[in-house]
Amino acid sequence: MRGCELSRIVLFGAHGQLGSEFLTQASGAQWDVVPAPRDLRLEDSGAVGAFIRQCEPQWVLNAAAMTDVDAAHLDPDRALRVNALAPGVLARTAREVGARVIHISSEAVYDGSREVPYTEGDACEPVSVYGISKLTGDLLTLTYSPASYVLRTSWLYSDRRGSNFPTRILNQLEDSGKKLSVVTDIVGNPTPTALVVKAISAILTGPPDPGLYHVCAREPASKFDWAVEIATQAGFDPGRITAVSSDAYPTVARRPKYVDLDCSKFEATGLLELPTWRDAWLSEISTWNSRPGALDPSSANT
Repeated sequence: MRGCELSRIVLFGAHGQLGSEFLTQASGAQWDVVPAPRDLRLEDSGAVGAFIRQCEPQWVLNAAAMTDVDAAHLDPDRALRVNALAPGVLARTAREVGARVIHISSEAVYDGSREVPYTEGDACEPVSVYGISKLTGDLLTLTYSPASYVLRTSWLYSDRRGSNFPTRILNQLEDSGKKLSVVTDIVGNPTPTALVVKAISAILTGPPDPGLYHVCAREPASKFDWAVEIATQAGFDPGRITAVSSDAYPTVARRPKYVDLDCSKFEATGLLELPTWRDAWLSEISTWNSRPGALDPSSANT
């Protein structure tokens, strides 16, 4: 083991929403974060294992995934390699070098057929290839590395990377004459990546019992509810947004209709108090203007 005062964390998915948020927030912290090279393909199990062994980390954070649900349906082999088999390789190699894993998962492991919160003990019956691949990755992670953590979260968003629901809504609202139609029968927990990073940091600082945890903003919201809140807080007229059924927007792959994650188990650790999704959004949007390259929603209607 190398002689170093800082805990070393190997980060997979450093260029995605969550990984880039963690990398930014962890800068100058008590960790030595080593991002996996962008050209290191998760499907290349030999190269992935060699990279972890070379780094000799205490932690492996897996924020990488094939997250396009429709693309996963069209290319199930790749989805399973990236979302299922690769996490198994990460977990197995981490255990070999004495490291622990924090693996990021999804609400898509549930079928969304009931309007009561899902706990970690509830049965998983995914309705898509994506959900199946994420569930398999969860199981392999905890099978190969029982001292590790799987964090299931929901509807992640950030201003740091790429396109997500809030940035798409805000960009459309910038067109002053445009009206929006947003589905009202798809429900989840809108969660900023910054909140999940806080949870990860809390685990790294004072690890609770290992295992599976739900980590997201509290209380459920439909896509329509979320869009209205986005418009309202950014100073746009929410009356421009119309509620429609998801039947108006058919997709290649099925999505769970109603998934509200119960985070009581994580909150019981005392590591972090999780806000409601509305409070989380209000806090998040207040910081967007101060971040380099962030969208400025407050000036969108000027």
